[in-house]
Formats: sequence, C-alpha cells, structure tokens
Amino acid sequence: MLTSIIKSRRSIFQFKPEVVPNTAINQCLEAAIWAPNHGLTEPWRFYVIGTQMHIRLASIYAELRASKRANKTDINNYQSVYDHAIKKFMSIPKLIFVGQAIDSDLVVQAEDFAACACAIQNFQLAAWELNLGVQWSTGPIINAPETANLLQIDPSKIQLIAALYIGYPKAIPNTSRRPYLELTQYYD
Repeated sequence: MLTSIIKSRRSIFQFKPEVVPNTAINQCLEAAIWAPNHGLTEPWRFYVIGTQMHIRLASIYAELRASKRANKTDINNYQSVYDHAIKKFMSIPKLIFVGQAIDSDLVVQAEDFAACACAIQNFQLAAWELNLGVQWSTGPIINAPETANLLQIDPSKIQLIAALYIGYPKAIPNTSRRPYLELTQYYD
C-alpha cells in the first residue's frame, strides 16, 4: 500500500474549489512530524494559513509576480499580471508555510534541511492518501521579507523553505520515472 502511494503521488498545480477540512490538514501534520531528524532536533515549523492571512499574502505574491513579469511603467500590463496572480493565489484552497529552525552549526543546518524535506514528503504522502494534492513551492514568496513580517517570523531564527499549496486535484499529471537500475550502482 505505501509503495503504491509513493509511486502514484504527483505534484498538483490546479485544484478544485473545495474546502480542505482542518482534520485532514492535522492528519498530514501528524504524519510530517514523524520524519527522521538527527538528534531529534525537530527543526520544522508549520504556519497554517487562514482566509484573512491568505488574502494578505496574495498581495505579496501578486506584487512579486507582477514586478518580475511586467514593467511598472506599463500600468495596464502590470495591473493585468497583478490581477491574474491574485486570482491564481486565491484559487489555492489551503496554504501552509514550512520553516526550518536555523542552527548555528552548518552541519546541523544541512541535517535539519534534510529532515524538513522528509517531513514535507511525509505530509505529501499523507495528503495523497486522503485524496489531496500538494504542490511544494520554493517561489519568491518564501524569501520575501514581507512574508516573514506578516507571519511574525525572525529570519535569523527561522528560514521559510516551502509553501505547500493544498487541495483536491482537478487533474492528476501522468508522469513516469526512469528505472532505478539506470540510476544505481552496486559494489562488492
């Protein structure tokens, strides 16, 4: 059963406009925290976004997209890109940011990042089991100082490493992987 969930899970980019129940999110978070983490540092931090915060973050997201894709002097184009970005961001049914507690030791930081990535994978697999899709985004919104300010995160202590976009999939992409034998070497 686990192997079939692992093999069938896909990143989802378009969601149905259905509400994701908090009970499902909590189940996914419960799975996430059981990820392996060296020395039981539990470096992950989760920021579950509600409706009002989602709206406020949409402005940051849209500003970042419009600034990257349009010239502010072309007001009509800039506004068009901005409005499209707002619509896109608001179409995400549920949003969770994942942060990593920053350790002063660089080796621990690397171990903790790996642990956070494992936690995110656990979250995604639990979500998939509940028929929820997730996109793990590392887009500019996670590095924007405005996002940290809004979430009241001190970037010297917590680094946002992911925005998880969650919802019921509109469609499931058909992708494949190369056979593991093409990517594996065995030694005696």
